[in-house]
Amino acid sequence: MNDPDLSTSPRAVWRLTWPQMLMMYLMFFMGFIMVWVAGRISADVQAALGMVTQSGIFLSVVIMAVSSGATAAVSQSLGARKFLRARRYVSATVAGSVALGIFVALAGYCFRDGIFAMLMVPDDILPITRELWRVAMLALPAQYLYAATGVVFRATRQVIPPLWVASLTCIVNFFACLGFGLGCFDLPSFGYMGLAWTNFGVQCLGAVCNCFLLLRSGYLQRRGVPDLRWLRAGMPYLFKVALPAGAASLVWQSGYLTLFVLVASLPHDSVNALAGLTAGLRMEALLFLPGMAFNMSVAVLVGNCLGAGRPDEAKRISLNMVGLGTAAMSLIAALLWPFRPELAQLLSHNSGTQAQIVSYLTYNLLSTPFSIASTIMGGIMVGAGATRYNLMIFGGTFWLVRLPLGWLLGHALWGASSGVFLAMLLSQCLQTCLMFHVVLRRDWTRFAMRRHAHAGPAAEKPFTRR
Repeated sequence: MNDPDLSTSPRAVWRLTWPQMLMMYLMFFMGFIMVWVAGRISADVQAALGMVTQSGIFLSVVIMAVSSGATAAVSQSLGARKFLRARRYVSATVAGSVALGIFVALAGYCFRDGIFAMLMVPDDILPITRELWRVAMLALPAQYLYAATGVVFRATRQVIPPLWVASLTCIVNFFACLGFGLGCFDLPSFGYMGLAWTNFGVQCLGAVCNCFLLLRSGYLQRRGVPDLRWLRAGMPYLFKVALPAGAASLVWQSGYLTLFVLVASLPHDSVNALAGLTAGLRMEALLFLPGMAFNMSVAVLVGNCLGAGRPDEAKRISLNMVGLGTAAMSLIAALLWPFRPELAQLLSHNSGTQAQIVSYLTYNLLSTPFSIASTIMGGIMVGAGATRYNLMIFGGTFWLVRLPLGWLLGHALWGASSGVFLAMLLSQCLQTCLMFHVVLRRDWTRFAMRRHAHAGPAAEKPFTRR
């Protein structure tokens, strides 16, 4: 176990960011392949997969909350050079993710019919959705563990080991989706159920590999398991960060589910619109996931700086990351703009779905500077522990602007999915303006743990190499 690099130099920032960006692209490729295969099977399968995937993301709000708390607690602990405290937060995060994953999966399976009714899943795709959902709930605990261990690696600035794991899972996902989904490579074709079981296998593989690497790194070890005394002292801060983050994720993901309902209940061409939204969201990941790499990097950097008692450095690195990430992803969006029809043809062979994908990409590519900037600024708040701002701004603009405006334009005035997509663009603009106000004008650094706080037993022995 080595003493972590806590530098904020350009070289250190690059070393932290590029592996995460590559991991995000690998995640994009995995999702893209799954949606592409689903589109080759049928538009109904593509639409059902979109409903299950978005619902699964909604059920992941718990691990997203824990991840936010862990990022702030671990990165600030390392910045303050309290290494034993960091290891205890790591152990608590990993153990908690498994327990929460099992609980949420059981709840999701037991209440599946109510969830489908609430989502207004079209009758044409309901049987497929049921089968995909059953396997998705079986995979959820492993998905929780894989996500939590990935967060721990990022918070401790160990970004190369999870990159190797992501590469392995991406390769397995590629061959399994094509093989068991379409029957390529002389493998038996199971159709959409081949996609479902591929996801299950990939999540389990990633979780096992990450846990093994964490054990080898020394951050996950028996002597780092916290006792009850430490939990009473150390967990309040994690909850202080996690609860607003969880509420923000809940509000955001429930908003996206409602967005799917708005599209699924459109008066015309709802199935193609739903399939187009599913495929469009996967293409959006080409821009959004690298933005998440900047989000996660800036969260760790801000946490390190605030843990070390350097708020001015935290503000400086924050603004630099927002500018760099927004410029880079906006350039990629500009390069993709002329190829929207070709991208739609790549994602679906159904002409109606292709038209919906082009419509979605038109509005989405225009919103890139705003969505990326607000995403990175959300990471600043996570690193500082100021997740209540994410809750107020992301949740408020989604439920008070995006959804009402989406209903007004998509249902009442235009009667088409383009009204919903325009509402998404306008709400992103407002969201970014509000986040900029917080970053520039509010004292968000006050939410960090005080450097002298122990968050555990009174004395902690200095970190030693082993």
